[in-house]
Amino acid sequence: MADLQNSKPDMPSDDQVHTTELDLDIVSDTFRAFVDQAAFDSLIERWNQKLNALEPDATVLERHFSNAFFKQMDLAADSLDRLDAQVFEDPLERVVAEIAGPAVVISPDLRVASVNAEGEQSFGASQGTFLSLDCLSPESRVDFDTVLRAAKGQGNLGQAIVQILDRFTGEPAFRAEAFLLKASNQESHYIVIRSLELDWSPEVSATLSQAFDLTDAEIAVARQFFENCDLAAVAALRGVSVHTVRTQMKTILSKTGATSQAELVRLFSMVASRQMLRNRGLLTEWQDPLGREKILVTDSGRKIAWTWMGALDGRPAIFLRGMAMGYLLPESAEKLLKHAGITLFIPSRPGYGNSSLHEDLPVLEDNQVMLEEFLVGMGLKGCVGIGLSDGIIPLLAQQDKDPATFNALISVGFNGCLNRAAFRKLPVPQATLLRLAKTAPRLLDLIARIGQRMIARYGVDWYLDRAHASTPLDLQICRDPSTATLVRDACSHLVVQGTRTFVRDMQMFHAPVDGAIDRLAIPMLSMVPTEDGLFDIDEYRQLEARNSHVSVLPVPESADLLIYQQTDFIMDRIIEIVTTHHQPT
Repeated sequence: MADLQNSKPDMPSDDQVHTTELDLDIVSDTFRAFVDQAAFDSLIERWNQKLNALEPDATVLERHFSNAFFKQMDLAADSLDRLDAQVFEDPLERVVAEIAGPAVVISPDLRVASVNAEGEQSFGASQGTFLSLDCLSPESRVDFDTVLRAAKGQGNLGQAIVQILDRFTGEPAFRAEAFLLKASNQESHYIVIRSLELDWSPEVSATLSQAFDLTDAEIAVARQFFENCDLAAVAALRGVSVHTVRTQMKTILSKTGATSQAELVRLFSMVASRQMLRNRGLLTEWQDPLGREKILVTDSGRKIAWTWMGALDGRPAIFLRGMAMGYLLPESAEKLLKHAGITLFIPSRPGYGNSSLHEDLPVLEDNQVMLEEFLVGMGLKGCVGIGLSDGIIPLLAQQDKDPATFNALISVGFNGCLNRAAFRKLPVPQATLLRLAKTAPRLLDLIARIGQRMIARYGVDWYLDRAHASTPLDLQICRDPSTATLVRDACSHLVVQGTRTFVRDMQMFHAPVDGAIDRLAIPMLSMVPTEDGLFDIDEYRQLEARNSHVSVLPVPESADLLIYQQTDFIMDRIIEIVTTHHQPT
């Protein structure tokens, strides 16, 4: 990988630097973390110990490691490049990746949590959007509604065979199975809808024969049932009684271990899919769940992907998302914005989604230039700027460069630049990664790539459980299917182009915008969570004393993911400020 080749920076060699036992532990954990979750957690703790031991001289981190250490880090980076494609162990990703036909996973409120390429075409839905039940035939709606009630805890029939309609003609397109799926760390169920229209190749018959000792006659019955899902139809095709087919099916159920005909069909579809599937990797192209994304190409050649929420032609406001938070706001937010007649223009920051990343520029400058060119391209000036988490940082930089850019600013969540004293209270994982971002970004990139490998193997929940381990309110959001889908969208939006965006965003938390805060001459409201483990009202009062234009509003019963925890509270403040400071253009 180009970013990590020759990890040791160009500096005079220091042959006197010795490799310590802790250094060897870091090397060992780095390689073991390729496949071992516990080793990854240990790796973070080892780096925390190393950084603590080097304070206050950690700003020149590389000088404290031998050349041999950096050669091992380069070897680890090379090893990652050579590894084969990932095996999905995230249940939501795996359940759609392992099927060759259309497949989709939805939450009980019908929001799409995961979908494969065929599913996007057949169901007309992408990750984060809502699935229209118009895709089901009227007869199938009854069966599906039963499964839906079971997902909500109102019944116990968790599977059905349904007929999917062509979304353009309304004619029958294919049969599908609908069943419940529960992620290991969540309390509620998701609903999976997967096509059963798969080719039964000779290899499928051979696999069933070898794996379950099915006879040729039983394989023939299995195939005909898979293709028709009706015992009477199978009996007619074979010229025997339904009783005979039912007896044969009981034998097949017994040999395969399936507990029902629906489970048997699922087994057959899996075997058939494995014969049809080709290599399937991670998400390689971002798709806006709202279906509204447009690409603005500036005179400099920069690509800025953007979408919008709220009213179609309302009072404009700029909304910059933070790291892994807030790609898609809850549905209630859009309703409130529409009612208030406000349009949020939402550009994807550099490296997020389909926006281009410009590594020739420092991260803050890259973000500030993107914002400036977007505002010029859209003809926007004198509106309100809203930033989630570190999304406020480019807004402050742009306002400092051109004080006429915004009429007011709103910061939502912790971002570091408004309360640097809180850095010392961050949990070990976040604090360690932020310190590496400042002192050794290339080493952080290696850790991020290992983390991305873990996400590919175990799913986004692997990351979310670690990122929010210290905040129960956030874990609750991540484990509720109705909101977990929104968080997964934000994570996908961040990592679709690789790990460089993550590393650069971690660097931006250290961006020098203190002067911009001091010079700010427009109102800025900072809405901060009270249950994130960092909140100290006295520290924020110092911010208000530092600049009288800044006011701090504690958001009750909220943590890092406050935009999902107190949506109406936050949107009411945004609407109030946008309405108050709107200047017609």
